[in-house]
Amino acid sequence: MSNNKVSHIEENIYIGLILTFIGGFLDAYTYILYDKIFANTQTGNIIFFSIFLAEGDLYNAFLRLFPIFSFCIAIFLAQFLIYKFTQNKKWLKIVLIINMIFTIIIGTGIFKDNRLVIICLVSFICSLTIGTFKKVKGDVFAPIMCTGNLRSLMEFFSKWIIYKEKKAKKTTLKYLIIILTFCLGVFLGIFLAKYFGIYSIYICTILFLVIFLIIIYKQKI
Repeated sequence: MSNNKVSHIEENIYIGLILTFIGGFLDAYTYILYDKIFANTQTGNIIFFSIFLAEGDLYNAFLRLFPIFSFCIAIFLAQFLIYKFTQNKKWLKIVLIINMIFTIIIGTGIFKDNRLVIICLVSFICSLTIGTFKKVKGDVFAPIMCTGNLRSLMEFFSKWIIYKEKKAKKTTLKYLIIILTFCLGVFLGIFLAKYFGIYSIYICTILFLVIFLIIIYKQKI
């Protein structure tokens, strides 16, 4: 495999789609099982924090702060790992191993009665993901949220329709697929969370393992 492909292995389209599915799934997971709290959409948590604070509901206000703090800590950790383990993209594997361990811990049910711990762990997983995987084939994308991807979709769609840029058509379709994959993750996440409860998160463990194996395979060929 060429050095250029190895250096951008985290931009693989299949990895991007799997992570996008996981992002949608985890949002549905915490929403269904843990009082409609979004673990990876921090904008929503900041809005709810402000609303509850204004209404004097301090308990629910500060409940939203914890996943926000967890998200920030994981972003810092992702940057530290990238700085510390640059050789052969070791930081990618470390992040995936951490995410697999955390999803396994959540699935065991050891913290099933402590929603705050679960939400913070899921937020941590999502933050590590977004701090590590930032592009798909050179284009910036957000694997755990849709706002940025929707903006990019319409930006390239405009370039395709208005400016007649042929390359923009392909990029538009790529962002459309990413957004639809996120929706699929949410859709299946709702059903799986309802029928399998906390154990449904093991699908994320499996998918993180698939990404881990893809990276190993790509680095060897």
